[in-house]
Amino acid sequence: MTAREKVVPEYAQLFMQGLHEAEVSLVAAIPESLLKSIYQQCELDENVRYVLGSNEADLPGIVAGTYLAGNRGLMIMENSGIRQCCEAVARFSFCHGMPMVIVMSYRGAFGERNWWGHNHSQVMGNLLETLRIPCNFISKLDEIKPSIAKA
Repeated sequence: MTAREKVVPEYAQLFMQGLHEAEVSLVAAIPESLLKSIYQQCELDENVRYVLGSNEADLPGIVAGTYLAGNRGLMIMENSGIRQCCEAVARFSFCHGMPMVIVMSYRGAFGERNWWGHNHSQVMGNLLETLRIPCNFISKLDEIKPSIAKA
């Protein structure tokens, strides 16, 4: 079995279907382990341009450029990445009214096995509120596609 023939988890399949239905043409990302299958599918999908950033602060500019070109883009990162891109998100969304759709995995919740992930959840809620970023936590597979469509 090759990498392309691997079984794709249902969450990644639904996510990709949601991207196609919402006509998202670009995904800018900093890969991490929790959403690994989504990154792999974005890389393989011929209908979605997959752009790797060198740092989370790169992602808002890439998504803003996509918006200015008349297309839809979103960024994907671990929730700790929002701390890296605060200024760029605030500048593009507040000053210029550009949509910034961010998909984040959630590190640091109860049961987090990695010690370095604990502080991520401690600041996440306050940071999202400060940046006036409305959020939707997805806990069920049937919430994936509707959440992408609404975003």
